[in-house]
Amino acid sequence: MSTAPVQSDRFKVDTSRPRSRMKMRSKLRHVLAVASGMFPLMAGFVYGMSLFRLPAQRAPYYKLIVVFVACGMVSLLFYAWARAEKQRRREVSARNRERKYREREEELRREREKIRMRRAAATAGTPAPAPAKEG
Repeated sequence: MSTAPVQSDRFKVDTSRPRSRMKMRSKLRHVLAVASGMFPLMAGFVYGMSLFRLPAQRAPYYKLIVVFVACGMVSLLFYAWARAEKQRRREVSARNRERKYREREEELRREREKIRMRRAAATAGTPAPAPAKEG
């Protein structure tokens, strides 16, 4: 029984493929989304724990809270950028797909027009025009 290519020690994933990059971007967006939610949650937890300390001991905790909230805002900013980039890629893809369909439809219309002209010429008894070569 032979081993699958994935099981060999020389197997390497082709990360240049678009789907691999899509998966990587998706994982990155997920990490950013979780981080943008977890940092403020950690800040809230630290604030709650600081309430058990004496007022004089709370100053370092407040600094830590500010750091956690700032990290949460930065990760939220990066997450928003990643979502916007995903939406932009999706719109570009849809535009390209629509353009491709329009071009196919136009080509099909031209082919049908050629066939109709040949049939009309054949029924009229005149020789059909030779199909023009498109390059």
